[in-house]
Amino acid sequence: MSDPYLYEEVPVLKNKLGIKNEQTLDRIEAEQSRANMMLLYEQGFQDFSPNGLRKIHLTLFGDIYEWAGQYRIINIEKREKLLAGRSVWYSNEDRIEEDFDEAFGRLRNAHWNGISREQFVHQLTSLFPPIWQVHPFREGNTRTVVMMMTFFVEHHGYSMDQELMAASAGYVRDSFVMASLDQFSEFEHLERILLDAVCDEPIDYSEESLEEPTEIPEKYRKYQKEPYVPEPHYRREE
Repeated sequence: MSDPYLYEEVPVLKNKLGIKNEQTLDRIEAEQSRANMMLLYEQGFQDFSPNGLRKIHLTLFGDIYEWAGQYRIINIEKREKLLAGRSVWYSNEDRIEEDFDEAFGRLRNAHWNGISREQFVHQLTSLFPPIWQVHPFREGNTRTVVMMMTFFVEHHGYSMDQELMAASAGYVRDSFVMASLDQFSEFEHLERILLDAVCDEPIDYSEESLEEPTEIPEKYRKYQKEPYVPEPHYRREE
């Protein structure tokens, strides 16, 4: 089956701007989604449900894609270097709603009050990867899930170091991959960065704090070097 989300003449996602160069589209999409992310953050958000995830996706990508906020209508796979070229098993397009009911049900029914920050992070680490693994949209899934997770963290009285998560975007996505391998899942990679990112005190995003530092803080550097990069993971044959 051909991919209805791509232009026929070039393998680029159909978009409202008519861009048919992948690198140009990636750049503009990233810039626009970051701007929309800040607008959404200023408005506030508390809808931690499948519909809420659709709203976030629509807000982030609605300027670029007609299908923003809509569940994909095809099955997808993405080759991962960490999995020796294999893909995470994402939800089939006809099971997205059913899998979301289960994943968000677990999130909703978990006990979040009266626990330590470490316990809170531990639960985040196990309950958000199943939401990510559904991968309900044709593109933009990781940014959408991380945005909801940020709102969830702050809804429960903590702060999320968004600069750390953005600077470590590759590590964050790899961590979700490693935490989405069913019985072979490795959650420690995601838990490691969330223990640094989820803070008791508000993060200072004043202009002074965002000035170019003379040295990159260790909290940022350690997710861009060994041994914090997950090693390739080879799934055992069934």
